[in-house]
Amino acid sequence: MVGLFALVFITSGASAHSKPQITKKSVYETGHLYLPSENQMEDIDKTIARANDNNKLALVVMGANWCHDSRSLASKLYQPDVKEIIEANYELVFIDVGYLSKIKTVITRFGMPVIYATPTVLIVDPKTQKLINADNMHIWREAASLSILQTIEYFSEVAKNRKSRLAALSTIDGVDMAKLKELNRSISDFEQTQAARVYKAYAIVGSLLKEKKDGGKAEDFAKHWTAVADYRYKLTDHLIKLRQQAKVIASDKNSNMTLSLPEYSSFEWE
Repeated sequence: MVGLFALVFITSGASAHSKPQITKKSVYETGHLYLPSENQMEDIDKTIARANDNNKLALVVMGANWCHDSRSLASKLYQPDVKEIIEANYELVFIDVGYLSKIKTVITRFGMPVIYATPTVLIVDPKTQKLINADNMHIWREAASLSILQTIEYFSEVAKNRKSRLAALSTIDGVDMAKLKELNRSISDFEQTQAARVYKAYAIVGSLLKEKKDGGKAEDFAKHWTAVADYRYKLTDHLIKLRQQAKVIASDKNSNMTLSLPEYSSFEWE
């Protein structure tokens, strides 16, 4: 934990023979905030309890220090303008996913079968413990490419519309919710099948990633990592479209439309 507070400054008692000023960046600047925990559930429980006590939302960020997008998001959350929004509206906890091996317990708690990217951002209503940003959470898979302004707009919008977002989980105007529930069940079954593939893929590429970080050869790492990345990007995009399609079908009583579930190529190990 010492590293969390390690800001080292060399004072400038300037003279012709002074050494150059050296500044060591803090983990808040570098984004190295994903620390192993012996009890992730307890960390999340405490965060949700604080959010409930303070009338805020719980912000659970799942990522890893080896991931540049995870680090980018973590550092953005401590930029002054973003930090102001976060502190006013959220209780924040970072969850280390290891080498894609510490995922299932946390993510399934909030109704999702698997994470599709690092980072994965979960915004949770503390009273119901329901996820309220599932509709647009996947933008954070490219956190490094998102600006400070986009980050501010995202977290401001969710906080501002927290009540309507929560209400939309049970009722949407003009939509047959029973029909939508049935359609979403089909999508969930499809997603569960794909999630099983994702976990198997993570076991392979996660192991290779660890080997690579430890200085090993990690043969075929780049090829397998790219194949898995392409798959999970397609999958998340398809899931969004499927859920949008389900709303369209459920809003038209006379619709004969049906869901069209995509198929994917096999991995080398399948």
